[in-house]
Amino acid sequence: MEQMYQEYRDIAEFRMIYIREAHAVDGRRPAKIAEQKNIHEHTSLDDRCTTAGMLIEDKSLTIPTLVDEMDDGVGGLYRAWPDRVFLIRSDGRLAVAAERGPWGFAPALEATGQWLAEFKRSGQEPELAEEDVAAAEKRAAEKRAAEKRAAEKRNPGPRSGDRD
Repeated sequence: MEQMYQEYRDIAEFRMIYIREAHAVDGRRPAKIAEQKNIHEHTSLDDRCTTAGMLIEDKSLTIPTLVDEMDDGVGGLYRAWPDRVFLIRSDGRLAVAAERGPWGFAPALEATGQWLAEFKRSGQEPELAEEDVAAAEKRAAEKRAAEKRAAEKRNPGPRSGDRD
């Protein structure tokens, strides 16, 4: 991502947003780096900012970075946990929206690089192919339906025959 930022920062705005830590020592999926760097679940915005700064410095990143508030508003809005890549066109439409998690990161970076290369070459924002838009809308509808089914499983409503 840093390399892409260096290559395309003259034609696109980049922002990295540090959200809730995905691999804290005391979290659900601790990682070795969290142990090495003593990264715990954040209990304050200061904790989150300190961790973000440490990780940015550790990786020598220069991408402008923002830190999500403790209510995880950005992470929740974009369903960004544990990580995700988005490319937003100047008209507000998504050009690239990665699948959630690490499995979506590399393909999204590749798609973002292709989009930015085309934009740099042509000076025009690449249009979204109709089939890409239709496929994205279908995936979004399927995800909403799956999430609704999962929520209903976790919190089933009253069943017929139940009494108050």
